[in-house]
Amino acid sequence: MAEFRLSTQNPAQPGDPAARKGAAAENFPVASRLIPAPYRPHVLAFYAFARLADDIADDPHVEPDMKIAQLDALERALVSGIGNQPWLAPALTLKATQTATGVSGIHARQLLQAFRRDAMGSHCKTWQDLVLYCRYSANPVGRFLLELHGEGINAAPASDALCTALQILNHIQDCRHDWVELGRCYLPTAWFKEAGGSVEHLVETEATPPVRTVIDRTLDNVDSLLRRASALPRLIANPGLRLESAVIIEMAVALSKQLRRRDPLAGKVQLSAFSRVGAVLLGVLRGMSRRPPRLSPESGLAKAGSCGTSTFYWPLRLLGQRKRRAMFAIYGFCRAVDDIADGTENNEVKRGALTDWQRRIDAMYGMPSPGRHHGRLRDLAAAVRRYNLPQAEFQAVIDGMMMDVDGPIRAPSLGMLAQYCRRVAGAVGLLSVRIFGKGDASADAFALALGEALQLTNILRDVEEDARDGRCYLPEEMLEEAGIDIYAVQSDPVALLTDPALPQVCEALADRAEAAYHQANNLLKQPHRKLWPAAAMMVLYHRILVRLRQRGWSPDALTRRPRLGKWEKISVALSCALGRSPRL
Repeated sequence: MAEFRLSTQNPAQPGDPAARKGAAAENFPVASRLIPAPYRPHVLAFYAFARLADDIADDPHVEPDMKIAQLDALERALVSGIGNQPWLAPALTLKATQTATGVSGIHARQLLQAFRRDAMGSHCKTWQDLVLYCRYSANPVGRFLLELHGEGINAAPASDALCTALQILNHIQDCRHDWVELGRCYLPTAWFKEAGGSVEHLVETEATPPVRTVIDRTLDNVDSLLRRASALPRLIANPGLRLESAVIIEMAVALSKQLRRRDPLAGKVQLSAFSRVGAVLLGVLRGMSRRPPRLSPESGLAKAGSCGTSTFYWPLRLLGQRKRRAMFAIYGFCRAVDDIADGTENNEVKRGALTDWQRRIDAMYGMPSPGRHHGRLRDLAAAVRRYNLPQAEFQAVIDGMMMDVDGPIRAPSLGMLAQYCRRVAGAVGLLSVRIFGKGDASADAFALALGEALQLTNILRDVEEDARDGRCYLPEEMLEEAGIDIYAVQSDPVALLTDPALPQVCEALADRAEAAYHQANNLLKQPHRKLWPAAAMMVLYHRILVRLRQRGWSPDALTRRPRLGKWEKISVALSCALGRSPRL
């Protein structure tokens, strides 16, 4: 953990935006003593930024357009690290903490999306609207804490459930204030009508029966979220964060019970000091009893469940410890940037998050000692140093993800497709062969050929899924040769799924993939002992291609993804590890 202290910049001047309350006034603990001391300044920096942005959006004396302008200025300062106005200090401080820890800036920028919506005074009509709002207004806080503490992505769903529950509990507490002072209603407005009432009833100082019905119905859903969140402590390895999460869950459960018994329209419903102490003690006890099993980085990868993950797992699992750790660090980087490109955020946020990764990679190469890095960057930095991994290949992967973000890619030319494969797969191959122990020209040529083969197989496997995500990686030359209207595909990729000429295109691309596999295999005819993990990947993925062709490309077939059995993967990995020549 790099040393970091909160900024001591001058406070905002009179009339400038400023936070109106501190961490001590929050319902739930912020950077309590349970959090390890080195992490607390980073948590407080994130809180200060979020608090300022939230209070800007909630200021009843400022017009919406001015609020949006202030939030935009806050984001510019966060992204650039530059800001001359004193009130921007929390953004500059958070930028510094991101640099010190390597934690992504996407979490803070997602919060700003929610606060811009607040600034415009919109309501939540349905429960789904409310959950979507919390995805940006609350869930990024939990995601930030998980990433800061180096926790795995498997804890994210339970963290999201807890953060959403906490946000909605806060909305119930403040439902009258939000309506009277800000003209907002976060409780599902459709539920008021269903209960025989109106949102206007929130002006009362005592809940009417319809309002009480809506509150109780909302609390029913909150309790369901808290039951899902109860798994969180078992998924967190860091003892301090685990205890903190357990305490917050107990406090949320207690607050939910209080809101059922008391009327939030009559006054602020809060936990008493006695209830808070009880929740803390119970949370600590439960957090101590819910320690997660000790997992190596690759153990979490084995449970990730994606086809690519499970196919690669056994060839990598049989590596020596150092090489295995390095490969899983490479995987973690690729998974992180791929998740950004495939996420539901707007493209500006995605570009910002990928740019954050570019800066992290630059910083990683600028720091000679891996020990100065934080979390997932520590293993990656160690791999870079030990195996002399080229920085340009990490940049190439990010550039490939940028192609997806700047797209969406629809019917690319063969040249563009080759460039995409080189970036998102070939670059990973060039990094991998160096970790395996081969960094010469012939190994590089093998890595590039295999990278193209693997990526084309992925494209053929995911034709249906990609189309529904608005993408189509099938090349325009092959589409035109099959008589398919390129402009129609670029306008609506889903329509391609039922085109009778689609199988012809898929078979043509499969032929190209097959040629790439054989090119890679021929390049491997040299002594390939050190490259056996790549050889195993080649064999396994080639089998997926064969099964795709056997399955066919009809609309029904496209929804069935071929899978390899566990023992099949183990046997191939063992065979290659023992030095047997791979057979395609």
